[in-house]
This record gives sequence, structure tokens and C-alpha cells, in this order.
Amino acid sequence: MIHAQAIAPSGVLSQEDIHQTLRQGLEGRFKGQKVLALIPDHTRSLPLPALFRMVVDILHDVRQLDFMVALGTHPPMSEDSLNSLVGITALERKSIYKHIGLLNHAWDDPETLTSLGVMEQDEIKALAGANWHPSLPDIVDIRINKAVLDYDALLILGPTFPHEVVGLSGGAKYLFPGISGPDMINATHWLGALAQVVGTIGIKETRCGQ
Repeated sequence: MIHAQAIAPSGVLSQEDIHQTLRQGLEGRFKGQKVLALIPDHTRSLPLPALFRMVVDILHDVRQLDFMVALGTHPPMSEDSLNSLVGITALERKSIYKHIGLLNHAWDDPETLTSLGVMEQDEIKALAGANWHPSLPDIVDIRINKAVLDYDALLILGPTFPHEVVGLSGGAKYLFPGISGPDMINATHWLGALAQVVGTIGIKETRCGQ
């Protein structure tokens, strides 16, 4: 279901258009709830500082609002880097945004992860299709950052780009591998390598990104 969308004839949305569209889609939707927004790191391009301020403003009636960088295996960001990522100063972080959490995902820390179940070989083979190879794991532990279970709603705030592993980045990729554990990260990236770039990048429906 699409709650709000905006299309600019010129191909570029104004700040006012963006703010109005976000307001139409989000305002009042999570009142009194705990919300976690998943965002990309500096390796993805988008007007994140503007979006951060807009979302914080629009979701003023939530009980808690935090932002987690869906790092995958990218290095964790320092406090200064997190501030810079969302376009705020250290003083703003300690004052007007002191109630907003800025979090790193830690894919390699078992203490931060929880298992949602396992994917066994038959399912892996079915998903991989013609790209299945014995080098793929026989079982995959579907682990994800356990912090997400503490929230009532997840909000993915990021761009969509052609991606060499899953076809197109964005959407569910912010969960797997964005905030998942090493089993899912390794399996999906190796499957992407087996499928090869020509068979994945920019393709909407892929065996890696379904």
C-alpha cells in the first residue's frame, strides 16, 4: 500500500515537496510508538541531513525515535561521523536532538544479534535456482540485530541504486544484509558472486534479492 508519493516533472523534488510527501505518509501514523529508522552510511548518496530533520519533526508524537546505520560489514562510524552523517553538530546532538538515538549496527558482535530461525539446504537451493553451487552453506542462521525487536515500527530511509549483489539496493536490503549477522551476509554475497554482476546488477527480480 502506498500512503504517499511525489513525482516531479522536472525530475527533482523541492524541499517543500519532500517534506509534504513525508508528512502525508508519516504524520500521526506512529503516535505513541517506538520507531527505529534504518539509514545508510556515507557510501550511499541522498539528502540525509534534510531527511533526518524532516522525519524528526514529523514524528514528534512518537514515544521514541532512533536511527540505526544499516552498515552490513562496513566499519562502525564514530560519534562525530554519525553527527556529520545526519547533518547535526555535537551541540545539537546534546541539546535539541538529545532524545534521538544514533546507533551503529555491529554485524560481528554475537551479543547484539538474535536468531529468527534457520534456512536449510532445500530452501537455499530453491532460492539460488540455477546459481546454486555446493560452496553455498547447507544451513543459514537468520540472525538480525536484536534491537529491532524493541520497537513497534521500522522505517527504512534510504535510496535505491543498482547493486551488484541483490540487483537493486534499498528496501529489504536494509534488513538483510544491512542489520543482519555474518551467515546471511556471507551467503547472500557469495550467491551474488555466483550469479555474477551481469545477472544481478540493476535487475529488479533476482535470486539474491527476492
